[in-house]
Amino acid sequence: MIMKNKIIVNKFGGGIMIPEHINFAQEHIKEQLNKGYQPVVVVSALKGITDDLVSFLACPGSIDPLISKIRKKHLGMMKETPEFTEILQNLKEDLTVVARFGALDIVQDKVLSYGERLSCLFFSLSLQANGIEAKAIKAEDIPIVTDNVRLNANIDYSAAKKNVEKALEDISFVPVISGFTGKDNEGNITTLGRGGTDTTACFVGAALKAEKVILWKDTEGVLSADPRIVPQAITVPYISYKEAKESGKIIHSKAIQYIEGHQVNMEIAYIKDYQKRTLVGPQDPQAKGVKIIGFKKALTLMIVTDEGMGEYGFLYGISQIFNEYEINMVLIRNTRDSLHIVVEDNNGNLEKSLKELKGKGYLVNSQPVNMVTLIGGFDWGTVSEFNDALIKICPQSQIGAFPYKDCVRLEAVVKTNEMEKVMLKFHKIFIEDNKKI
Repeated sequence: MIMKNKIIVNKFGGGIMIPEHINFAQEHIKEQLNKGYQPVVVVSALKGITDDLVSFLACPGSIDPLISKIRKKHLGMMKETPEFTEILQNLKEDLTVVARFGALDIVQDKVLSYGERLSCLFFSLSLQANGIEAKAIKAEDIPIVTDNVRLNANIDYSAAKKNVEKALEDISFVPVISGFTGKDNEGNITTLGRGGTDTTACFVGAALKAEKVILWKDTEGVLSADPRIVPQAITVPYISYKEAKESGKIIHSKAIQYIEGHQVNMEIAYIKDYQKRTLVGPQDPQAKGVKIIGFKKALTLMIVTDEGMGEYGFLYGISQIFNEYEINMVLIRNTRDSLHIVVEDNNGNLEKSLKELKGKGYLVNSQPVNMVTLIGGFDWGTVSEFNDALIKICPQSQIGAFPYKDCVRLEAVVKTNEMEKVMLKFHKIFIEDNKKI
């Protein structure tokens, strides 16, 4: 029997693990206990810790100042314990290996896991100090079994599920689990890549058949736009799994696969006010309209004009060059006489790929662009309205919307200096004036 009470999995990220928010986090756990739920906590590293470790791996420097910085950041919110001292000593030993021999693949994951190890100890102690029985549990001790892909491991769901069920069977405390980490079949510590703590929380929620998973944020749920650009942005009450994936910023696809596949309820909630939250669940085919207006900056539009465009394998040849340089192709559109490819210079190799394209005879013009995206449920009427509005706001826009079956994402490629204007106008037209979300 796994946990007698209904389970709520709570994920607290680095932005929550600060003095300003930590008391709110503790109160949410206490409230769940008072209502008869069994809370399970999954935590990220304290803000900035993982970045410091990544910087050391990239360019090893003096070890003692880094250890001192990490110690100071944690002891600003907790008392030093023997376990805390032991974790820091182990980190120092691993950093010494990096300084001597370089960032070996197998060591990188282990070093990056220390932030979560320390934070799960810190959060469990903070709960205990507030009269809540809690225990720190490292994911690699459960273990959450993964493959051995370095820095971006994948959870072995079946094996890890059995281990989580066994580790949390008939518990009488609040388990605080380190997110982002796991262990492969050879006993090596692994990390789950971007959004890894979300992945851990969603996996645990699915494995334990949780009532829900709550991702606690320092923002008021999912907002209809970035409030730094659109001050009128409002909290979106509900989005589908598919809409969450298409937005690209709410939750990573590696994480959402677990709640979608096992139909686990999710909430993205404001740490200071639980009422300000966004629910995530199945798609309602009858629900139409725009929910979120997003953006992506620092893109490049490549326009290819070539007599050989109609020949078999033309696009494949271009794609091969981008693949060779590991350039991310964000969008591809073609017309009768030109091919439009929007790419992201994700690794600094864009100029090299462009040079090779021209060297192989492709006629290519390039220009910097940004992208504005609309997320929601769309029909042909919305697409037409989108394109009509885009032309009025931005007559020289580069690429407009192109619908597809069960469309939940529309895109516009615009000049870099027009992005904010388009976002503000779209928010007014599709959200403020419609109020369908």
